Amino acid sequence: MNEELKVGFKKVSLIGVFKILLMSLAWLWLCGALRYLMGFPSLLSLTILIGLPVYFYKSKKRRKPIVILVTVLILISVVLLIFIKPKRYSNWDVSCKKPPIVRISERGDLVTINNVRHFKWEGVNDYQPSWVKKNYYLDKLDSLDLIVEPLGDSRLFAHTMLSFGFGPEQRVVISVEARKEQGESYSLVSGLYKQFELLYQISSERDALTLRVARGQSKLYMYPVKATPEFIKNLFLDMVSKAGSLVDKPAFYHSLRANCTTELFKHIKENFEGDISYGKGVLFPSKSGQVLHEMGWMDTELEYEDARKKFMSAERVKKYSGDPHFSKKIREWSSD
Repeated sequence: MNEELKVGFKKVSLIGVFKILLMSLAWLWLCGALRYLMGFPSLLSLTILIGLPVYFYKSKKRRKPIVILVTVLILISVVLLIFIKPKRYSNWDVSCKKPPIVRISERGDLVTINNVRHFKWEGVNDYQPSWVKKNYYLDKLDSLDLIVEPLGDSRLFAHTMLSFGFGPEQRVVISVEARKEQGESYSLVSGLYKQFELLYQISSERDALTLRVARGQSKLYMYPVKATPEFIKNLFLDMVSKAGSLVDKPAFYHSLRANCTTELFKHIKENFEGDISYGKGVLFPSKSGQVLHEMGWMDTELEYEDARKKFMSAERVKKYSGDPHFSKKIREWSSD
């Protein structure tokens, strides 16, 4: 009987813990919704986050009205989240003001892109803006690199991009990003509440990499990918097609479901002939290089840690930022 009681108490305890956890997550989500969907000031949202649960705990007589109020607020938040639409036009930040306009020839052998970003970055707020038109001949597409930019000192989170090579001198980077408005800054939390539009930023490799160095990024990894020409070609066409479609059919960025890494994974999975699973490289983007190596997709014979040191590229990007042969110079690795 005592054993049965113990098992019963354990079940009740687990259910209780689960309920508390679920309620806590719902409460945190609601407070974020008050701030980002309903426009409550940060201080008021923080006051509600802390004060209302305390009041609920101390005042047994007023718990029912509080539950009703919270339920109504959650319903309003859900409705707002469902009906809010992504913007096509806005006062966009200079760095993402012009979305890429993509044209693919009838024969499918030439991709023309207007608004390829080609800024000269001296600092985050010190740059010379430039948008250019580029032609990319697919018969010259011969290489692919995965670029990983760790977020601070994190060993888990990072920004990921792909660099497509059309010979040693012409490369283009596709980076999936949150499209920010003037004066707006990126936030992981606000990205959960449809506060940013989705942007496939297409830029010259010099632009994409020197921007990261200008931000003070000291760790920047550029891993060469071992893949078939057909896969690289299909991946490129798939990504530039999506980039172009967002001009007329904008979509929302989402910190968990539609971010730099999950979008890349979707395109890779779509074009890879084989089974590929949603793993740690997607959940923890800083591990992308390690996953690439474990799958045998990294073009090197080195062990992962040695490859990681070899392909750390921030110093070379900084050194050759003004070199006319930038893409070639930053790939002058020491031999395996």
